[in-house]
Amino acid sequence: MKSIDEIWKTRLNHHINETRSYLKYMLNDHLLFVFIFLAAGGAVAYSGWLKTVPSDFPAIHLMALTFALIVASSNVRTLVKEADIVFLIPMEHKLKAYFKKAFIYSFITQCFVLVVLIIVFSPLYFAVTPANGGDLLICLLFILLIKYWNLRMSWKMEFYSESSTRLVDLFVRFVVSLCTIFFAFSDEYMYSIVLIVVMFLYEVYFSKQVRARAMKWDQLIKKEDARKQSFYKIANLFTDVPKLKKRAKRRQYLDWLLKQVKYNQENIFDYLFIRAFLRSGDYSGIVMRLTIIGAVVLYVINNELIGNSLVVILLSFLTGIQIMSLYKHYDLIELPSLYPKAESRKLSSFLQIIYKVLLGQLFVYLIVILLKGHVVTTALTLGISIVFITVFVYGYMKSRLSSEKRV
Repeated sequence: MKSIDEIWKTRLNHHINETRSYLKYMLNDHLLFVFIFLAAGGAVAYSGWLKTVPSDFPAIHLMALTFALIVASSNVRTLVKEADIVFLIPMEHKLKAYFKKAFIYSFITQCFVLVVLIIVFSPLYFAVTPANGGDLLICLLFILLIKYWNLRMSWKMEFYSESSTRLVDLFVRFVVSLCTIFFAFSDEYMYSIVLIVVMFLYEVYFSKQVRARAMKWDQLIKKEDARKQSFYKIANLFTDVPKLKKRAKRRQYLDWLLKQVKYNQENIFDYLFIRAFLRSGDYSGIVMRLTIIGAVVLYVINNELIGNSLVVILLSFLTGIQIMSLYKHYDLIELPSLYPKAESRKLSSFLQIIYKVLLGQLFVYLIVILLKGHVVTTALTLGISIVFITVFVYGYMKSRLSSEKRV
C-alpha cells in the first residue's frame, strides 16, 4: 500500500497534469489573442480613467470589499475522491500530514490571485491616497495573514455538518476580514492588529470545539467534486470532457418558451436545444450571471459610447463562447439522428438560438443604458452590438463549428 506522502504526491501530479492538458485547449491562439486585446484595451481605459478619478472616490471601500469577498470564500483543495470514504476513513488518524500538504498547496496557489489583484489596484490606491509602496506592502501582508486565517477556519468548518453554524462562521469571517482590510488600507494599523487578536481567539475557540468532532467525509468529497466539476464546465467549452457530470432541472414555468417552436420535422433541434438550455444550469445559469454582471457594470460606468460598446461586446463574446458547448449536448445520444432532416438543420438551429439569446441579453443592457438617460448612446450601442453579434454568431461560431464537424 502507498504511504500517505505518496498518495498526496500522486494525486497532486495527476491534478496538475490534468489541468495542464485542458489548459492546452482552453488557452488556444484565438483566445489568447482576445485576452491580450482586452487586457491592452482595459489597461489603456484604466490609465485614462485614473487621470480623471476624483479624490473622494471610495477606492479603499472597493478594495476592502473585493479582498474580503475573496479571502472569506477560501477553501482547502484536498483532492479527495469518492473511494476515500471506504479506504481512507480507517486511516483518518494518519492523514494529518496529507491534509497539511493540501493546506499549504491551497494557500500558495490562492495567494497568487491576491498578489495579482493588489498589483491591479495599486495605481488606483496611489491615485486617491498619499500612500507609498511600503504602505501597500504592509497591506498585502495583512491580507495574506487574513487569508491564512480564513483558510484555517474554513478547514475547521469541515468538521461541522450544521449549515447554520457554517453560514454564521462565513458571515463572521467576512465582516472581520472586511473591517481588518479596510483599516489596513486606511493606515489604521492598530485597529487591524486588534482585530487580528480577535481572529486568533476565534480560532482558538473552534480549535477546542473540533477536537471532539469527526471529519465529515461525505461533505468534504462533495465539495471537492463540485470544484472539479466547475473546472470541467469551463474546459468543456473548448473540448470534450468525459468526466463532466450533466445535471438537468425541471423548470415548468418556462414551458411557454418551448411552445413557441412549431411542431414539424425541421425543428427537432430547435426544440432540443431550447429544452437543454432552459433545463441545464450550465447554460441558462451562465447567461443569467453574465447578464447581471454586465448590467451592473453598464450602470456604474460613464455614459460613453466606447465604454458601453466594449462592455456589451465583451459580455456577448464571453456568453457566446461559454454556451457554445450546447451544440454538443446531444452528441452522445443517437435518438435525435433518427428524425428525418434533423442533422441537416442542427447547425442552423443552434446558431439561430444563440443569436436570439445574445439579442435578449443585449436588450437588457440597452434598458440599463437607456435608464441613464442617453438615447443617442443607446441607439449607437445597439447598432454596433448587433453588427458584432451577427458577425460573431454567423461568422466565427459557424466557421468554428463547421470545421470541428468536418474533423
